[in-house]
Amino acid sequence: MPKITDMQIQKNNKTRANVYIDGEFSMALEMLTVMKLGLKIGQEVSQERLAEAVFDSEKSVAFEKAVAYLGRGMKTVKQMRDYLNKKAYSPEVVDYVIGRLKEYRYLDDVAYAKLYVEHNSATKGERRLKQELVNKGIAVQLAEEHSQLDSEQALTDAERLAEKYMRNKPQDVKTLQKLQRYLLSRGYGYDIVNNIIPNYKLNTDD
Repeated sequence: MPKITDMQIQKNNKTRANVYIDGEFSMALEMLTVMKLGLKIGQEVSQERLAEAVFDSEKSVAFEKAVAYLGRGMKTVKQMRDYLNKKAYSPEVVDYVIGRLKEYRYLDDVAYAKLYVEHNSATKGERRLKQELVNKGIAVQLAEEHSQLDSEQALTDAERLAEKYMRNKPQDVKTLQKLQRYLLSRGYGYDIVNNIIPNYKLNTDD
């Protein structure tokens, strides 16, 4: 059976230890894992025990990194999974971390969708909000449900954007065509856009 022949605390990270099995470097473990599992120099350990140690250590590190990543801003489950996968954690570790984050409500796609729409609905229409949510990993049905906007408020917001876009611009056909494309690109539907464009056409001689 493999034997732990040495353990050395890393010089640049005092919370981790390099573990040597049968005279050769085998793995780096969190000191908390070493203490929790009672690993000692001279101890014989099975491959299953070593695998358990690696999993316990990596899940702790991965969880800390995940929390730090969330510190930069709210994330979807997909964004977090992609982040952890890029860090090369095993699928088991990734699933564990995401499960814990969901339990703590650090990851919540419904809350994410609601907050995202709340923060962006003043400058984007339903179509764009839905697409952006889907691109961030929100399920299509969930994105569609939470990107629904009050029609009157959406029209008011689109009118404000149009007014800002048209400021100091000539009210000719070419500019109005650009305005139409601009509003559509912001995700507003033709019904809203077609309600706005005539307001400017009335002021043009073309």
